[in-house]
Amino acid sequence: MMNGINRFYISLFLLCFVIWCKKAEPKKQTDLENAQPVVSEDGKTIEFLKDSPHLKIFLTTEAKNLDIDIDLEASATVIGKVKEARGRGLPPVILFASPELTQTYSAYLQNLSTIQIAKKNLSRTKDLFEHGASTGKELSDVSGELYNKESNLAEHEAKLRREGFSPESMQNAKTGTIWLIADLPETELNIIAKKIKCSLTFPGYPGEHFEAIAETISEVLNIETRKARVRLVMQDNESKIRPGMFGKVNFRLKESGLMVPKQSVFTSNAKYYVFVKKGENVFEKREVTISTEGDEYIEIHQGIGEGEIVVSKNVMLLKGILFGI
Repeated sequence: MMNGINRFYISLFLLCFVIWCKKAEPKKQTDLENAQPVVSEDGKTIEFLKDSPHLKIFLTTEAKNLDIDIDLEASATVIGKVKEARGRGLPPVILFASPELTQTYSAYLQNLSTIQIAKKNLSRTKDLFEHGASTGKELSDVSGELYNKESNLAEHEAKLRREGFSPESMQNAKTGTIWLIADLPETELNIIAKKIKCSLTFPGYPGEHFEAIAETISEVLNIETRKARVRLVMQDNESKIRPGMFGKVNFRLKESGLMVPKQSVFTSNAKYYVFVKKGENVFEKREVTISTEGDEYIEIHQGIGEGEIVVSKNVMLLKGILFGI
């Protein structure tokens, strides 16, 4: 009889234990799901519980040195065209897209001419002064006149260069020369070099492709758009292209470097960052300097090394955790 009772209580105890285990297991899982990640080091590090189910949603990839093809496309505007000179010995006629450029270039040419005259006057006045046939005031006036003309020349030359023109190349340009301007982001300037070839298309000539060359790259960056002007030059012997026309320029290039997926990079306060995985459950926000951007990858110039693991999916969720969103 006692043995039967003992067996009953043992069976009851085991049943209760099994029920308690089954109830405790979901609670443990619920605790893991509800546990909040810890943000530390002034918002630099995010740490999850080691067994947190949330870790599965953050896919990662390795930063690798890769060779990628880059199709860089930008809008282009025709800003000038060279027409045949009106007569023998005369400079070529340049048609500009804006009246202001026409006035600036005309003033530039006039200054070139008057400077030569002013230099001759200065040379003659110096000679007269040395022989006592001219006063110091006359010499000073002639010197001041030359200085003013050279200042005007520099001012008009600067205006032309800001618009993407090179005054020297303009005077020696052949008939049919076309100049275009394309604005490119600063992150692409490291792969755009002078004399690199590119392809142009225009809405007015669907299906046609024109070849151009990147002639110069602006030395000044637009502080608002963070872009630099690239002047393109092409030859239009059929007189199809006109100043003021808009087109698309395409640079097809190859680039080698340390690459991560584009979705791995995010911005904050005008800076670029990635999340580097440190261990099984820790993510570190790391500032990076980006270089070239392709269709799928971004080249990292500085900030991480080859072989480091970066988050490539649900990056914005981690960013939201940092900012308490």
